[in-house]
Amino acid sequence: MKELDIKRMPPLPFEMAEALNHLRINLSFCGDQVKTIMVTSSVPGEGKSFVAMQLWKMMAEVGIPVLLVDCDFRNSRLWHRYGISAASGEDLVGAAHYLAGRADLRDVVYQTNVSNGYMIPAASTIANPSILLENPRFARMMACCKQQFGYVLVDTPPLGRVSDALNIARRCDGSILVIRSGETPRKVVRRSVQMLSRADSLLLGVVLNRMELKGRYGRRYAYSHYGYKKDAGGSDGRSHSHLKRRGAGPGKTGG
Repeated sequence: MKELDIKRMPPLPFEMAEALNHLRINLSFCGDQVKTIMVTSSVPGEGKSFVAMQLWKMMAEVGIPVLLVDCDFRNSRLWHRYGISAASGEDLVGAAHYLAGRADLRDVVYQTNVSNGYMIPAASTIANPSILLENPRFARMMACCKQQFGYVLVDTPPLGRVSDALNIARRCDGSILVIRSGETPRKVVRRSVQMLSRADSLLLGVVLNRMELKGRYGRRYAYSHYGYKKDAGGSDGRSHSHLKRRGAGPGKTGG
């Protein structure tokens, strides 16, 4: 199997690591049938790629074979942000090549220098990937990866800009919606929840990102709030189940 090097993955502050660990643990309560999970947002800059990457890393570190699929063909940020490149120095062959029939699935799954962590890169920027995502090869790719890995996480474009995420959602067991606290209007979040519902995508929960709290010692960090549920109810797009958790993280995350 080909290999990827991840050169920039700095350790997280303790509070943020704990928050993401709560997310990982609570996802396990969704049941064995939930293995392919789409991570998306309503608009750019809410931190979906950051959440997908860090959740992938945490799952791998506890011994779960986990695959991260980059399906943000229009504007992938993972590879430059985390310094990801082929260990052999060759050009990446990724999901776009497989979906276009130019590569076999075994050619686009890479092992990484994170133990138990695997990736399928986007590899190519595509102006209109809808045709590729509606190709039967995408459904076959997701079904095959679901059989081979403990979890499959899929990073997608935001829901509010293009239809890509809805095409992807139909092939996943559930979705996580990342929301930037204090920035994304409720009506935008509500519309995203409705879009996922119309696509028959099980909303596993929401991540309220960059939420600032003031404590005894003044403003310290921006916090993240994680809520988990088994349906897409809730008019403001936030979870109201008893599995709510709170965690912390530094003020700025990825897009």
